[in-house]
Amino acid sequence: MVRFRVAAIACLACSACRYWSGNEAILNQNTALEPIKPASFDDWETGRLAQPKPGEVPRQGGEIVAQINVEPPSLNHLVDSDWVASRIVDHHVYESLVDVDPYDHPNYRIVPGLAERWEVSDDKRLYTFWLRRGVTWHDGVPFTSRDVLATFDKVQDPMTKAMHVRAYTSDIESYRALGDYQVEFRFKRPYFLIMDGIFADITIQPAHRIAALTGTQYNDAASNPLNRQPLGTGPFRFESWLSNQRITLVRNDAYWGKVAHLERLVFRIVKEATIALELAERQELDVVYPVRAEQWVRMERQRFEPFYQRSLFYDANYAWIGYNEKRSFFDDARVRRAMTMLIDRPGIIRALQHGLARPTTCHFYAESAACDPTVQPLPFDPVAASALLDEAGWRVPPGESVRRKDGKPFVFTFMIGAGSEDAARMGPLIKETMTRAGVDMRLQRVEWSAFVKRLRSRDFDACTLLWGGGGSRSDPAQIWHSRSIAGGSNYIGFNSPEADAIIDAARAELDDARRNRMYREFGRILHNEQPYTWLYVRPSMTLIHRRVHGVRTSLTGWQYEDWWVDGGRDQAKAEN
Repeated sequence: MVRFRVAAIACLACSACRYWSGNEAILNQNTALEPIKPASFDDWETGRLAQPKPGEVPRQGGEIVAQINVEPPSLNHLVDSDWVASRIVDHHVYESLVDVDPYDHPNYRIVPGLAERWEVSDDKRLYTFWLRRGVTWHDGVPFTSRDVLATFDKVQDPMTKAMHVRAYTSDIESYRALGDYQVEFRFKRPYFLIMDGIFADITIQPAHRIAALTGTQYNDAASNPLNRQPLGTGPFRFESWLSNQRITLVRNDAYWGKVAHLERLVFRIVKEATIALELAERQELDVVYPVRAEQWVRMERQRFEPFYQRSLFYDANYAWIGYNEKRSFFDDARVRRAMTMLIDRPGIIRALQHGLARPTTCHFYAESAACDPTVQPLPFDPVAASALLDEAGWRVPPGESVRRKDGKPFVFTFMIGAGSEDAARMGPLIKETMTRAGVDMRLQRVEWSAFVKRLRSRDFDACTLLWGGGGSRSDPAQIWHSRSIAGGSNYIGFNSPEADAIIDAARAELDDARRNRMYREFGRILHNEQPYTWLYVRPSMTLIHRRVHGVRTSLTGWQYEDWWVDGGRDQAKAEN
C-alpha cells in the first residue's frame, strides 16, 4: 500500500471567482500539458529488464543499497499494514507456512514454505500442515508448531492492531498443534483465499518473543522489540535500524533453504525523489524506487543508461481519493459522485503522470476477471457535478462564493502525506476546479506517522493514498466490509449491507468464474456509491544498477534472495 511536515495552504475562494454553470461548456484546462512521447521503444524506453545470459553463474557476497522513500512506522506486518515494511521483511526476514511462486505469472501457484506439505479435507474446512524440521530462528532457537500457534494467537487477539490481517481470518474456527511439527486449522466455512490470503500472507513470528505478551504489549515497541528488531527464519537477518537513515539486513548463512547470494541489503531512507536521482548519478544507490513519472520521461539517457537499467511494471495497485462518510459533506453518494466529476483524472494522468498511468474503476488487480470492463470512469464534468451538488442541497447563496446547506458552508480539508510529491502537485489542480464549483477545499500536508494515526482515528475529511502489494486474487473485506471500519482499513467508513453480503458470499465461493461475477457486481456498487475517486493504476518504475543481476518483475515484489552483484559501484565507475 501505499506509503512528513504539516503545511496548510490557504483557500483562494473569493466573490470574483468564475463558477461552473449549467449552460457553460466544459473547459479543458490541460490541453497544453501533453505527455512526453518516447523517441524509441527499446528496453530503456519501455522499461524491459535484461534477460539472464546463458551460463551466467551468480557470484557470492557484496551488498546492494536500495532506496526507500519513507521510514516505516514499524517492521511488524501484523501491527502495521505498511508497504515499505513489507518490502523489507516479509518473506526475506520472516517467512510463512506456504509461499506464492513469484515467477508463476499470472497463476502464482502455492509452493511449500515453512510447511513442507499439507492436506485439505474434502469439505475444504480442515487444513493440516507438516512443518519443516531443522529450521531455526535467527537467534538459534528451533522453529516448531508453538511459533505458529503464538502468531495466530496474536492475529486473533482483538487487543492487537492486527485488524487488517484479522479481516482474512474471521472464518477460523479453531487451530491446534498435533505435535511439534504438525498443525491443524479448522474453518467455519470454505474460503477461496485460505492458502494465499492467510497461510502465504501471515508471516510466522517466534513464540519465545511474543507468546507472553498481552495484545497491548504486543502493539507497543517499548514492550515488543520485534516492532523495531524483527527476528525471523528467513534468508536475511535484521542487523540495524538507524532512524531516518537506513535499515540493514545481512545474509543468514544458516538458512534452511537456498542461501542468498548477497551478503548485505541496505535500505537507505531518501525521501526526496530529486535527491535519490542525484545519489544515483553518483552511483550511491543500486535501486531507486519510486522513480516519478516526470523523472522517467525526462531522464537524460546518456547520464544514467551506462550504469542503470530501468524497470516499468504494472502491479496490483491503484491511487485513490477517499471521503470520510462520517462527515456531513460526504454521507450522500450524489456529493461523492460530484467530487469525482470535479477531478480531471484524464488530465492528471496526462499532465502529472505523463500518460504512463492507466485509468481504473476497479478495486482488484486491473488485469483480473474480477474487474468489469464495462464500468467506465465517471467523466470529468464540472457542470454535471454542480447540478448534483445543487440536487443534494449544497447551493451557492446569492452574493456568496461557497456552497451552503442548512447554513453550513461546504469547507473541507484534503489531507495528503507530506512525502507524496504526486499528491502535492495534484492538490492545487483539484482545488482550482473545486473553488470554481463553490467548494472550499483546503490542503493540508501531514507527516507520515501523523497521517497514519489520523487515518486510524478517522480524523480527516478527505485523503489520498495508493493501495498496493496485492496479488492476482484478493478479498475486499479488509478495505470495504463494514466490520473493517473499527480497526481495519475501511478508513472512510463505507457501510453497505448489499456490499457486505456480496463480500461474505464471495469468500465461500471456490469457483473463480462465479466469484468473479460476484465481484463485478460488487464493483458496480462501488462505482455507484463512489466512496473513492479512483485515480489510476500507477506503474512501478525503478532504476536498477547494471551490476545487479537476477532481477525479475513479479506481483509479489522483488526477490532479493535471487539477486547478485558482479562488482562494486566504484569498479563500475572506473570501467565507465
